[in-house]
Amino acid sequence: AVISTETANNACIGGAMIPLLSLGIPGSPPAAMLLGAFMLHGIQPGPMLTFDRPLFIFQVAAILLLASFAMWITGMLLAKQVIKILRIPHPLFMPIIAVLCVIGSYSLGLRIFNLYLMVPIGILAYFLTEMEYPIAPLVIGVILGPMADANLRRALMVSKGSFLPVITRPVSLTLVLIILLTVLSQTRWYKTLTKKIVKKLFAKKKNK
Repeated sequence: AVISTETANNACIGGAMIPLLSLGIPGSPPAAMLLGAFMLHGIQPGPMLTFDRPLFIFQVAAILLLASFAMWITGMLLAKQVIKILRIPHPLFMPIIAVLCVIGSYSLGLRIFNLYLMVPIGILAYFLTEMEYPIAPLVIGVILGPMADANLRRALMVSKGSFLPVITRPVSLTLVLIILLTVLSQTRWYKTLTKKIVKKLFAKKKNK
């Protein structure tokens, strides 16, 4: 059961690369982190990627294939030894993770400000985890935030500071409606309404 679930989990990574490379939109938290790594190296995923770097997509596909074989070989050789990591006491294991987090935060831009930002963000992430709030949308939002801001400014420059094209254009209006429906679908009012509708439909079918 563990092998099958982890295999399905790893299989999603390749599919998440399609919107990342073609549209520049990450489809999963690993893809969001990979987008950040691409941008650090001056690679901008999106529709122009095939023109700017024609071989890059094939290189990524080859790396994913090699990574699958490497994971299989590593798993076969080190599975028994890796399980022993779970036996490490938490008071000893957590400081190691904290040091690695500090190194990773500082290496992203080589700025001390990243370390000051890491502490409140870590505390916020802890409380979000305790409240069972999914961290994946938050990570994707942090990555896509600057991109959305840049495109919004570009759209406002074209429309001379007016938000009317967002409502009047069919494509933008459709996207706005989808976003609103996605947000409303997480509210209790929407869930209770859908439950009532489903119950009424089942009641009508039973009466027939």
